[in-house]
Amino acid sequence: MDSDKNKRLHLPFPMGPYATGCMELMTEYSSEGSFARIFYPTNIPSDQLNKYSDKWVPWMPHEMYLKAFASALRIPYCIFKYGPTLIRMKPYYIPSISDAPVSDGEQSFPLVIFSHGYAATRFVSSNFCYSLASYGFIVAAIEHRDKSSPVTFFYDSPENAESDCRTWIHHLHLHKINNNTDHYTFRNNQMKVRHRECTKLLNTLLEINKGTQIKNVLKSSSFDLRQFKNKINVDKIISIGFSFGGATALYNASKDSRYQAAVILDGWMFPLKSEPFLDIQQPLLFINSHTFHNPANLNSISKYVHSKGVRQLYTLKNTTHESPTDTPYIYGYWLDLVMLKKMDAEIALNLQCSLVVKFLRDMIGYPSDCDNAQTFFKEHNDDLVEDVISYTKVNIRKMGIFPW
Repeated sequence: MDSDKNKRLHLPFPMGPYATGCMELMTEYSSEGSFARIFYPTNIPSDQLNKYSDKWVPWMPHEMYLKAFASALRIPYCIFKYGPTLIRMKPYYIPSISDAPVSDGEQSFPLVIFSHGYAATRFVSSNFCYSLASYGFIVAAIEHRDKSSPVTFFYDSPENAESDCRTWIHHLHLHKINNNTDHYTFRNNQMKVRHRECTKLLNTLLEINKGTQIKNVLKSSSFDLRQFKNKINVDKIISIGFSFGGATALYNASKDSRYQAAVILDGWMFPLKSEPFLDIQQPLLFINSHTFHNPANLNSISKYVHSKGVRQLYTLKNTTHESPTDTPYIYGYWLDLVMLKKMDAEIALNLQCSLVVKFLRDMIGYPSDCDNAQTFFKEHNDDLVEDVISYTKVNIRKMGIFPW
C-alpha cells in the first residue's frame, strides 16, 4: 500500500522549506460569498512530503470541471477524460497536505490573494501557489464567479450543502452576451466583479485573522479556521494574478492600499484597454512568457513598467501562455507548436516562483529563507531576459486548448 502511495503522479515538490497544507473555504449560501483554495505553511519539512501522499489533494476536484473545460475551450470532452489514460498517465495530485495544521514556526505570515486567468479555476496554477506558500506565505487562490471560469459552484442552502447538491455557474461565451455589449466592456465589467470578489475574500480572511467566527459551508473540510487567528501579517499583503488575473491584480493594487506589492504573471491587459491609467504606488513585478504578447499588450505593460515607482519585468525564453500554469506539466505543451524547443515545464514553474520570492524579499523583507530561490535564479539566468521579447507568430491553423 505504501509503495502505491509513493507512486502517485504529482506536480513537482516545492523548493521552499515548508511542506504546505491545503484547505477549501466557501462562505455564505449564495453566489455572493467567497470561494478559495488556501495553501499555507505547516510544521512539516518539504522533503518529508512523500510520507503524507495519502493526504495529497487531487488536482481535478470534480468531473464537472473536466466537462466545463471542454465546453469553454471547445475541445472534445474525450481529450480531457481519456487523454491521460491513453498516454498511460493516472490522475495527478497536488503535493500539499489536505487540512493539515498551520505552522506555529512563525508568529504570522504574509498573505497573497491570487486571481486566476480566463477559462481557468482556483486549481489551474496550484504549483505556483503552493510553491510560494512553501516559503512561508498564506496563498488564497480565489475561484471567480464572474462567468470567466469554465465552471464554479455554490450551495444555496444548508440542506444542499449537507447533501452536496451544488448550484453550478457556467462559463459565458462571448457570442452569447448581449449584442449591445462590446468585448472590451464585457471584460472590463468582469474584471471589476473580480476586484470586488478579491476585496471580499481579503476582508473575510482579515476577519478570520481577528478571531471572528466565519462559517465554512463546505462539509468536506475538517479544517478549523481558528488556526488562522493572528497568523496573517496585515502589513504584508500581496496581489498576484495570471493573465486576466494579472489585470485584476493591477486593478486591486490601484484601488486598495492594503496591498503592499503586485505581481502580474503573463498579464492580459485587454480588460484595462480603455480604463484611465491606474495610479499604482506599490512595487510591481511583471513576468512575461515568450510568445503570448502582441504589440498592443506589450505597449500596455510598458506604460506601467515605465511609470513612477519600483518596477521590474522579466521574460522567460521559450515559454508560452501555458507556462505559468500546471497544464504543461500534466498534459504537455499545446500552444505555439512552431516553437519546437520549449523550456522544460518544471524549470519554468520553479523559475517564475523564484523570481517572485526574490522580488518579495527585496520589497517586503520576506521570506528570510530564500536561498533555494536565489540559487535557482542564478543557475537559470540564461533562461530569461530583463526586458520584453517581441515575437512574431507564424500564421498557421491554431492548435491550442489552453487560452490562460
